[in-house]
Amino acid sequence: MTRDRLWHLTVAVLALIGLILEYRFTLETNHRPLGELTLIYLSFFTILGNALVMVMAAGFALGRGWALHPALRAATTLYIVVVAAVFQLLLAHLFHLSGPDWWGNMLAHQLVPTLWTVGWLAFGRHGGIRAATPLLWLIYPAAYGAWTLLHGALTGWYPYPFLSVAKEGMAQVAINMAWMALFFVTLGYAIRWIDGRLARLRAPA
Repeated sequence: MTRDRLWHLTVAVLALIGLILEYRFTLETNHRPLGELTLIYLSFFTILGNALVMVMAAGFALGRGWALHPALRAATTLYIVVVAAVFQLLLAHLFHLSGPDWWGNMLAHQLVPTLWTVGWLAFGRHGGIRAATPLLWLIYPAAYGAWTLLHGALTGWYPYPFLSVAKEGMAQVAINMAWMALFFVTLGYAIRWIDGRLARLRAPA
């Protein structure tokens, strides 16, 4: 197995371990029916982002064409970098974990995002991402935001404090989401720029 495929296989395995440990944490810290807990687990952007990394990394390791596409790899980088950044800036102080819970949190928010991003920089094809593509990358987090508000309105549960209408009010949540959208777009264009630079650096002379 080549070095780039081995790297991505390692990332996929670590992402899977992190997802399992985070699911264990969800089950142990809540007292609700299993189906409801599973839906809550799948309603975290962190979980969805790590699941996307796992799928993309496994696809790369197996040589699947869709997992090598520069725009898909760059979008995955965007989402998982947001996972790491938002946790470190807004959420890390809320958690005091130990044992398997600490490991799951570390994998999902730190190690997997770092290893995926390093792999994105070091391996695979780059270039050819259109100017409008970072705006299209906003569709997924926008859909996630809509789901979060709908799910919260129906159940009263929200995955993150800054998206909680119950705590912040709808007006403040709308402002928070607007700031998040700006963050996604700005970071998306930064990632596109880096991708283009990498393509030019690796282009044959």
